[in-house]
Amino acid sequence: MVLRNLVRMNNKYITLFILVTITFSTFLYITNISDEVSAVLQPTTTSTTSSSSSTTSTTSSTTSTTTSTSSTTSTTTTTSSTTSTTTTVPTIVGISEDEESVQIIDDDVEETTLYEGPYSGFAGYEGENQILLDNEVGELPVKIKTLMESKVIFINGCHQYAQSVVGRCPYGVWDSSGTNPDGTKGSEWKLSIWISNRAFAANEYKDVLLHEASHALSFLTRECLDDNNDNYRKNAWEFFGGEEKFADSIVLYFGGSYNHYRDTGPLSSDEVDFLNGYINTCLG
Repeated sequence: MVLRNLVRMNNKYITLFILVTITFSTFLYITNISDEVSAVLQPTTTSTTSSSSSTTSTTSSTTSTTTSTSSTTSTTTTTSSTTSTTTTVPTIVGISEDEESVQIIDDDVEETTLYEGPYSGFAGYEGENQILLDNEVGELPVKIKTLMESKVIFINGCHQYAQSVVGRCPYGVWDSSGTNPDGTKGSEWKLSIWISNRAFAANEYKDVLLHEASHALSFLTRECLDDNNDNYRKNAWEFFGGEEKFADSIVLYFGGSYNHYRDTGPLSSDEVDFLNGYINTCLG
C-alpha cells in the first residue's frame, strides 16, 4: 500500500516536473522568438539621396556639418613713396583751323636714321593702310622723296598725343621730336609722318601725305641759307605768313590741292619764284 502510494506520488511529481519543464521550455522559446522578431522590426536608418533632375539642375539631400573656424586678422602697414616726374612738352604745336593737321616741332632734334622694323608696337599704330601708304610715299615728288629718304618714317596710324590735343584722330601728323602719348619726347618715331585711317576713309590721304611731307621738307631744310646767308626757312615764314601757310604753298607747288590754312587761292608768280629759289637751293 505504502509502495503504491509512493509510486503515485512519484508519478505525480514526475508529471508536475514534466509540466514545469514544458512550461519553462515554452517560455524560453517564446522569449527567443520575440527577441528575433524584435530585431527584424527595428527601423534601419540609411542615408538616402533624393534627386530631382531637370535639363539644367539637380537637387540632392545634403548632410549639413557645422564647423567652427578660428580666424586671425593681421594688419599690414604699407608705406608708399611718391615719385615726381617732370614732363617736357614740345615747344611748338601747330594745329590747322580744321584740326586735321598737327605739327609738333622741336628745332633741336637731331636727325635719326629710318626705323627698321615693324611699327605694330607703336602707340596708335593702325596698319590697315600701311602698304597703301608705302606705295603712295613712292609717288611723292622726287626731290621731296629724296630729301626724306633714310630720315623720315611713314606710319599708318593715329598719333596718340595729337589725338589728345585736338580731341579726335587727325588726318595727318608730322612729329619731328617723337612725342609719346603723355607729351614727353624721345620715342622711336622721331621724324615721322602719321596718316590715319580717317584720311584714307575720306580719300584725302594723298594730299594729306603731301602736306605733312611739306612740313618735313621745311624742318629738314631749317639750316638752309639763301644768297644773303639768311635762314631761308625763316624768310619763307615771313613771306607766306607762317609755317602752315608755307607748307600749304609747297603742297600747291607740287600739284596738290588740299590746304589747311592758305585761303588766297592759287600761287602767285612771286610765290612760285620764291619756292623755285627755295627748292633749288635747299633741295639741290
